[in-house]
Amino acid sequence: MEIRPMRMKDLVEVRDLEMLCIREYFENIMENSWEELPKDWLENLGASSSRSYRHYVDGGLSLVAEEDGMVLGFVFAQMLHHVYNVENMLWVENMGVHPYYRRTGIGYRLLQRCIELGREKGAAAVHSAIQPDNLPSLMMHRKLGFFTDSREVALLDLQEKKVSGPK
Repeated sequence: MEIRPMRMKDLVEVRDLEMLCIREYFENIMENSWEELPKDWLENLGASSSRSYRHYVDGGLSLVAEEDGMVLGFVFAQMLHHVYNVENMLWVENMGVHPYYRRTGIGYRLLQRCIELGREKGAAAVHSAIQPDNLPSLMMHRKLGFFTDSREVALLDLQEKKVSGPK
């Protein structure tokens, strides 16, 4: 499996996978059915929407996990400046792994590589959007050294220590 920068040609596969992950999460918390949601709302949902995708690709911090030409996972990230008194902060907007390939280390490797790239580009901290009820994601973030609590953001201070673990 290869962890590599996201490219424009990945759009369809990444969009399909991101929408699968978003739908999976939202169906558990929504009162309405997914099919009842307005089409224009769905088109603008997620980091892979037509309004956002190029921004993430051009930023160079968004990645895919690919094997045999198939995208198995993704992470959307960008560098933010002067947020919470941090000059350069890596913001992890969204990440997901195809349900069949979860719990195999793909998400860990994606996030770990994203953190390494952020550090190389001068990030002093990483904020990651996270659902507090997503226990596997919480555990993965903690394994990478993130501080998590009941908020929907996990924090990793890159000035304190190096991110370690398998590559």
